[in-house]
Amino acid sequence: MSRRLDLLVPGLFGPVPVPPAAVPPTPVLSRLMGRADRVPGADATDPGRTLFHLFGYAPAPERDCPSAPYCRLADDPGAPPVAYVLHAEPVHLRPARDRLVLFAGHDFAPDRAEADALVALCNQHLGTEGLRLEAPTPTRWYLLTDRPPDLVTQPLADVLGRPIAGHLPQGPAARQWARYLNEIQMLLHQSPVNQRREAAGIPTLNGLWLWGGGERLPVSAAPAPYARVFSADPLARGLAQAQGIPTAPLPGDLGGVLATPDAVNPTRDPLATGADLIHWSGLWEAVLAADGASWAASLSALEEWLSGRGGAKGGATPLCGLDVNLYPAKGECFRYRPRHRYRLWRRPLDLAQGLGDPGGGLTGFNGT
Repeated sequence: MSRRLDLLVPGLFGPVPVPPAAVPPTPVLSRLMGRADRVPGADATDPGRTLFHLFGYAPAPERDCPSAPYCRLADDPGAPPVAYVLHAEPVHLRPARDRLVLFAGHDFAPDRAEADALVALCNQHLGTEGLRLEAPTPTRWYLLTDRPPDLVTQPLADVLGRPIAGHLPQGPAARQWARYLNEIQMLLHQSPVNQRREAAGIPTLNGLWLWGGGERLPVSAAPAPYARVFSADPLARGLAQAQGIPTAPLPGDLGGVLATPDAVNPTRDPLATGADLIHWSGLWEAVLAADGASWAASLSALEEWLSGRGGAKGGATPLCGLDVNLYPAKGECFRYRPRHRYRLWRRPLDLAQGLGDPGGGLTGFNGT
């Protein structure tokens, strides 16, 4: 039985503003996907829910995917658990005619001192409501409450660059929480931090976006789905930590993963049977930023990374001898097995075909 590698690559099929001619060549990746079987791979079509699926969870589709408590666990492992955690992302709300459009990301991120000052200001007000804001990192904030609210929220990724109308929290508690958010907007608008940012020509942080709320889900009694998780993403790391799975940053290439000793069982042959999760987040980050150049650069880096030892291009790679499940976070899985290397009649998959298509660009691809 071959060693298994699950490869999660959200954003592989965009959408990004990249013309087909600008998509870089990917001989290793395209050959693997062209020879793989395409099968339903997850009951999810977004990166967060796909990660929960891979770790054996099935959050209710009509409720929030509870990413916040796991991201908080990754950002602050020693923090005491609380009943309910929401992402509370600092955002810039910009008037556009009669609408407020939401912006966030690196160009709007606060530094450590700004985050601390804004969080302290908000907590002076929120403390009277039994709420507490935390910022274990300057860019990722969390709102904690011991009284789980009956809310359904929209992920930040779904609202970036768009009007917030129609995306605000819904549910029986929506009116009360709309009041909280309006009061916070007024506090932030008047804060010295934002006055300094405005004077310096830097976009202000004049709102919080709440999403991904929930509690940690019960851990299954079944064995953990992975021996190791390689990722820089806080949700992937938090889900792994909750199940006692070792995490690490990505090594320099795939050969480094195969040669890395198992932290749980250091005596295990690194090429022996096992399951590792590789989470490549650069393409998704470029999609969120609508940055075609960064997307193309990340795709080239992924191809280089997958080529494995010695940077071999187009020939035999470490992938050939592995069971590989590639998830583009579109509800699909490209399932490759070592015997599939002999499907010489299969053409390499053209990643430029259908790039940005709502269905993930999969129409017409080779597969069964």
